[in-house]
Amino acid sequence: MVHKRRDFLITFTILCLAMCACSGFQYLGSAFYGLVWHRIHGLGSGGARLLSGLFDSPWTGVLVQYIFSIGVPFLLVVPMTCFVRSDRRPAHTLPAEVWMSALFMCLGFGYIFNFLGVFLDVFFSVFTGVPATDMNPVMDALDELTPGMVIYTCLIAPFMEEFIFRGVLLKKARRFGDRTAVVFCAVMFGLMHGNLNQCLYAVVIGLILGYVAVRTNRIFYNVLLHMAVNSFSMMLVLVENGLNALGMSAMAAAFSVGSFIMILLLIAAGIYFFFRDGRRYWWQMGRQNGWPTPYRKYVYLNPGFILYMIIFGIEMISYIL
Repeated sequence: MVHKRRDFLITFTILCLAMCACSGFQYLGSAFYGLVWHRIHGLGSGGARLLSGLFDSPWTGVLVQYIFSIGVPFLLVVPMTCFVRSDRRPAHTLPAEVWMSALFMCLGFGYIFNFLGVFLDVFFSVFTGVPATDMNPVMDALDELTPGMVIYTCLIAPFMEEFIFRGVLLKKARRFGDRTAVVFCAVMFGLMHGNLNQCLYAVVIGLILGYVAVRTNRIFYNVLLHMAVNSFSMMLVLVENGLNALGMSAMAAAFSVGSFIMILLLIAAGIYFFFRDGRRYWWQMGRQNGWPTPYRKYVYLNPGFILYMIIFGIEMISYIL
């Protein structure tokens, strides 16, 4: 099917505007969470005391907060994009070898672009005077690591993000070509993080996750892959923090060195699997991208994406400055 300029403009404008609205709902959700928090703590008796426990518990506090600020806004994307037709195809299984190849590429290239992001943060900090650690909100989350944050990062966030980006958005963009949809969703996924460091490696990981999604026509393998990537990084942090908390600083230092060596090995494995499999995966997606068309540029040259870029570009700049 040959798509016209109007098809590209309408579809991708709606998808991007829905994600812009999602960003606005996240701010509203955070504000509403603050109002509810103060209201519940102001009552101080009966059922309110139980609710205040849920809001303040290290196990549930973050989860309750993210229901307001992330969970509900993400779910609202579904009705906002219901007017765009989804591309539905039969689901396929994914060989374990392909899943492992994707995992090593996610981890390897994730760390490569994470290091690049750290370098850029340090570079900008020289000129702005802002500490490089303040440019990445992940550092703040790691400073206040709670059981609820671990559960969210390792289990809930991977499911929610894959549901929206590789479930909803990719399926609605895929009728314009596999590679077009995968790159579009990866870029949207990266920008959504709102800071330069996470944006860089999220785009790269998003490309790999997108390939898995178009190969299987389901998000099950994506969720497992995303959980594995997040859990691996979280495990490194938890073990090192635990050793330091137990006063075993020498072992923590040794573990840190061992982790760095492991990361270098993962980078080498990621590069190996990219040259062995990744280039072929990219070529396969290109074959499913349809006939060349001058209108494909409107995937990004549309009012919705421009607004999306402005919103998250401002957020990125705010971290740098």
